[in-house]
Amino acid sequence: MSAGHVASEVSRHKCLIYEGEPAQQLPVVLPLLLDGLATNWRCLYLGDPATLPMVDQALNAKGIDTEREQSRGALVLSADRSHLVNGRFDPKAMIDGLSRAIDESVEQGFEGLCATGDMRWELGDDLNFDRLLEYEARLEQLFREGRPLRGICQYRRDVVPPQALRHALMAHRSTYIGNTLNRDNLFYMPPQILLEGPGAEAQAEWMCQQIIRIMKAEEQRDEVLHSLERRVAERTKDLEEANRSLEAFAYSVSHDLRAPLRAIGGFSQILEEDFSGALGAEGMLQLERVQANVRKMSALIDGMLALSHVMKREVQRQPVNLTDLAEDVAQELRESAPDRVADWVIHRELHVVGDPTLLRALLGNLMGNAWKFTARRERTKIEVGSLTAADGGTVFYVRDNGAGFDLALAEKLFAPFQRFHAEQEFAGTGVGLATVHRIVTRHGGRIWAKSAVNEGATFYFTL
Repeated sequence: MSAGHVASEVSRHKCLIYEGEPAQQLPVVLPLLLDGLATNWRCLYLGDPATLPMVDQALNAKGIDTEREQSRGALVLSADRSHLVNGRFDPKAMIDGLSRAIDESVEQGFEGLCATGDMRWELGDDLNFDRLLEYEARLEQLFREGRPLRGICQYRRDVVPPQALRHALMAHRSTYIGNTLNRDNLFYMPPQILLEGPGAEAQAEWMCQQIIRIMKAEEQRDEVLHSLERRVAERTKDLEEANRSLEAFAYSVSHDLRAPLRAIGGFSQILEEDFSGALGAEGMLQLERVQANVRKMSALIDGMLALSHVMKREVQRQPVNLTDLAEDVAQELRESAPDRVADWVIHRELHVVGDPTLLRALLGNLMGNAWKFTARRERTKIEVGSLTAADGGTVFYVRDNGAGFDLALAEKLFAPFQRFHAEQEFAGTGVGLATVHRIVTRHGGRIWAKSAVNEGATFYFTL
């Protein structure tokens, strides 16, 4: 006897404890029979005659031709109680009969015997349950001998004597309670303890050993958890330091670039105003290119600062009406190009919990992109709405009928400074979607897109 007993795998000898109608057994028993039939095991179901049609119909519903399987001996649906002699139950005789059934199955070309039975039907009168523990212990011995046997003993708790459940738990290492499998049953005792040990003394010693085993496992678990907490704290500290360094770098670079950029812009303005005649047409064209790149660089710096601000800002969660935010963004976009023909659809009651400033920036970027990439459409169509996901959660989206993009490039979609369209087609810095991605991530959500070239785009996100 050792405290080192560990269930390395699920036992082939299980019990099912359930209550309610007999159909409650099917989620556990049916997979056993289906797997047995699929792998050439003889499958035996022993139970009340009233339950046999239920099992037959359930197998038929799974595509099993039960008449064919029974005719070839692969499936046995039986209500036989010949093992009860004058109504009495003999565990040893039952095990001997089961052993012969295993041998017959192998001799007839099957891998072994896959058996399940209703213990109330198998044992009959309550008096027979006094020998249940002996039967289950002998059955466990049969499994331990390595015989080709797989089985589930069924206990319907509302029809078996109360002590039967205690004995079932003592005799099975793996136990189903309802549909949930307990792989390593704490109350399990090996058959040598139940059959050959000196009674209560051996059982008490085994229980102590199991308690010691659980305590050692808990100590090991605690050590692993403490080690994990320490490593998480260290990684978090390193990540925070890296983020601070990155933020400081972005801020420093952005501000350090401002001064020379302003100088370039200022001097180019002086050249344009005071020396345009000397420069000539070609010179002025080159000067305009310089000024255009100054403006582009300034926009990139603004994007870097905005991205840094999103990373640095603490998320202030509160109820937010996305509908109101979307209406504000739409009004700003309409005012920026009042001559454009646009159809806006903004769903009502888009409520979330999040940081209103960050969520305003999120919608500003997504709706701004939709506005930008629909600029060449005769009629712009932009929709902001929500739908219910398969898991019951809410998914928000921004949809447009614009230029779209090739989804093969989607893995780069949310990386900073990535662009799918030429500057001549649509201006931009490639920072907006990176900012959106970070806002969504900081809210614990995710974002993805569906699109095709010239067929518009839809951006989905959760919060």
